[in-house]
Amino acid sequence: MANQSDDWRRYLDFRCTGCGNCCRDTRVMISDADIRRIVDGTGKSFDEFARFLEEDEIILDKRSPWWVRFRKRRKVIALRWRNRSSCVFLDDATNRCTIYEHRPMACREHPFNVTLSDTGAVERISLSRIVKCPHEWDGAMTLRDVGNLRKRNDREADGYLQQVERWNRSRNGRKTTRGFLRFLGFER
Repeated sequence: MANQSDDWRRYLDFRCTGCGNCCRDTRVMISDADIRRIVDGTGKSFDEFARFLEEDEIILDKRSPWWVRFRKRRKVIALRWRNRSSCVFLDDATNRCTIYEHRPMACREHPFNVTLSDTGAVERISLSRIVKCPHEWDGAMTLRDVGNLRKRNDREADGYLQQVERWNRSRNGRKTTRGFLRFLGFER
């Protein structure tokens, strides 16, 4: 009989049913690594799939390190929405991601909330409750897969957040969205 402290392991049996709910009414913040992956994998430009969201367009803690400061406001980078409520990359006919191989890390990790121990081992998993998810329980995730995904997400996010912090502290250059994209190396 499974011990109650191991109940979280049942989430390794999660399987996506392809409903597309997680791609609707959900704002996905992206990092510079996500942008590069999408640009390199699709040939699309930043403006075709991403945009800067202002504070009234996203629910995010005021002290979040994801806020990029500009002259008089702050913004975060997120995937664009199409039809005011779904990800620009969601194919409405199939409910599938059209850039699945190049999707952002947040999308790769969804719907898991993964807690790692100090040694980097998976300590706990829970499911996100952002949207209704009619999943199945016949999947086959491994602790190694989930842990590696979390670590990769953390590395990419940490690298990006260090750049955001440098930008936010900097007094040089024009503090515009295009200036920030140049700072990240996307525009000349």
